[in-house]
Amino acid sequence: VTSGCDTEVYCTAASNSVGAGASISLAGSTSVASNDLVLSAGPVPNQPAIFFYGPNQIEVPFGNGFRCVGGAVKRLPVVFGSGSTITHPMDNTQSPSAGAVIAGSTWNFQAWYRDPNAGGQNFNLSDAVRVDFCR
Repeated sequence: VTSGCDTEVYCTAASNSVGAGASISLAGSTSVASNDLVLSAGPVPNQPAIFFYGPNQIEVPFGNGFRCVGGAVKRLPVVFGSGSTITHPMDNTQSPSAGAVIAGSTWNFQAWYRDPNAGGQNFNLSDAVRVDFCR
């Protein structure tokens, strides 16, 4: 992570049909100029999923887990689990990130995935991460 750019994982990841709750992680940097941030979460079922982000930190029951991101949320494109992991490379030059993810902005990210084998609401969420973007 580039100097001066902070991240912090927060919230609760509830267990799912493939084991422990899904943990969100980051690769690359939080530098907007580098544009190389990759979001990952696992373990998750090999099912459709999305990453989404918003300005607020919350923790409310949702599906089989907890929604940890609130406010005006933005959804990233659908990804598919493979090897019990989902990943999405951020692209700050493409919608919906373009114009929102800028140096000096702070966003909270979370993964939302289908989990039909778990029953209940048939979906769950990872924990979340706060990202302070920098130049």
